Amino acid sequence: MVALVSVLHRYVWELWKMTEINALSCVGQDDVVSLRIVCTLARDKHDLEQLDSYGNTALLKACYLGRLECARTLLEFGGNIFAINYFGQNALTLATYAGHLPLVQELLRRRSYKDFNLSSLIPALCVATVQKHADLELFFAQLDPGGVKETHTVHGLGVQELRGMAVKAKRLSPDSPPTFIRHRFR
Repeated sequence: MVALVSVLHRYVWELWKMTEINALSCVGQDDVVSLRIVCTLARDKHDLEQLDSYGNTALLKACYLGRLECARTLLEFGGNIFAINYFGQNALTLATYAGHLPLVQELLRRRSYKDFNLSSLIPALCVATVQKHADLELFFAQLDPGGVKETHTVHGLGVQELRGMAVKAKRLSPDSPPTFIRHRFR
């Protein structure tokens, strides 16, 4: 049995080197089994922190795509929970964008809500507001009841202003040019 595992390990390692399988590609395919193999074979933590064209690590990509098991695996193997992409978004911001409450809760077991918000250009509550994820808005408001009125983006937009913008965007006709809140790809 040990010999079989050794042969399999060597085969997977050679396959991995030939096909450029990495943590980012495993997350993109939602392939947790291969991701575990990649994480196990990674020579050091740096192998898990490769960036895509947006500056996302595999953990950030898993959060953006709402892939809870991929995110858990990466965190288990030392994925950087402090990573920020080129747009100033962190894991909590991206999981909020995906509207994935269980993933948000998993991240908050490992890093504080306040710390996440201090490291992002757009606080998670603001993302939940723009994306109309009412369950996440309520969850974040319960985490920091006093902070709801004080929460602003780096642009100075508060939760009320963002809600107003979302209402205005909803009134736009389908023929209107795309905006940052409502674009044609949704």
